[in-house]
Amino acid sequence: MTPLADSERACSYLTERVRRAAGARWLQGARHPPIPCDVASEAVRLFASKRLCKIEDAVSNGLVAWAHGRRDVVLLERIPAPREVLALQARGARCVSILADDVETAPHADGLAFALHDLCHMEKFFCEEHHRGQVGFFRLVDEATRRPAWGELESELDDVWIADRDHVIADMNGSAIFLFAALKMKLKMAVRRRLARARGVEAVSHGPLDDAESRAFADALEAMFDALAIDGDMRAAARVVSTRRDEADAACLLLAALESFADLRE
Repeated sequence: MTPLADSERACSYLTERVRRAAGARWLQGARHPPIPCDVASEAVRLFASKRLCKIEDAVSNGLVAWAHGRRDVVLLERIPAPREVLALQARGARCVSILADDVETAPHADGLAFALHDLCHMEKFFCEEHHRGQVGFFRLVDEATRRPAWGELESELDDVWIADRDHVIADMNGSAIFLFAALKMKLKMAVRRRLARARGVEAVSHGPLDDAESRAFADALEAMFDALAIDGDMRAAARVVSTRRDEADAACLLLAALESFADLRE
């Protein structure tokens, strides 16, 4: 299928379900100004020229950009596995799912909500400021997950880690540095839970690590960096970046390194 054909199907799907959900209020009036659109498809041109009920501008802009071939998008009629989403993002693409009414969409209310969620993530992924960094981050993680060292790291971690990891690699988009820091934070909490299990106590969900937890996290972090195959200045920067965004120099260095991974993709 061509980008226009796929985006047209997505537009038709959204239109039908918005009309079903909103009734007479589905069409909210003309866009001022309209989104520039050079395709003949009426389904696409509707989003370029009109406002639909509860459809964000980012979604409409993304649909029109997709129709013009400015988004590398895979249209699905199923829910992909997190590792599948990761592999797509590692090559610079994103998926959008349009689901039949009988498909379970939790935690999203229905197929419309699921598709809108995908389209919002699509626009965050293709944001010019953050796209190359994200591709580099996802490529780095995608390649790491194929190495034995990654499996060894995860063999001691729990199912909560797997869910948290999958959330980062398949359901978060934006700053690549924040994504990297979020993955580190998920690992930190997984290590805390691992030690709590060994101690026979309930893990706490907040507060600083104790000395034993800090040592265990430092070891796990180095194991993750080994699996990611990063070293030198990039590894040093990766150690210190955090969700607090308080290491600007390290963040700039790490971002440049991640963007270089994006530039190497086929």
